[in-house]
Amino acid sequence: MRPSDFICKQCGNCCRNLYDAYQHSVDQSDVDMWQDNARDDILAWVDPIDIGNGRYVYDVWINPNTGGDVERCPWLRKVSRQDKYICKIQDVKPRLCREYPKSKRHAMETGCKGFTG
Repeated sequence: MRPSDFICKQCGNCCRNLYDAYQHSVDQSDVDMWQDNARDDILAWVDPIDIGNGRYVYDVWINPNTGGDVERCPWLRKVSRQDKYICKIQDVKPRLCREYPKSKRHAMETGCKGFTG
């Protein structure tokens, strides 16, 4: 759960450099949510990895054209003529995004501005 004194400034730093900001996997509940909402556009960016016994780990955001990791979230969009970014999947974004950042330290390490004045 994210710290209570965090306020998103829409700087986009968490989504512009995924290597620093996130672990790169989601759990079954996120995949179920996307399936329930018929979000095949999102599921195309998910790579299920069989870890045995009918269990999977789901890597995200894997480019469906190349099969490679992406540095920037494919759902991030810059607001026209502003220094702000928005999430195009805000209503169904994965838990790891909803809970970002894990701590003030995590925010500082990833360039998040949600704790600065």
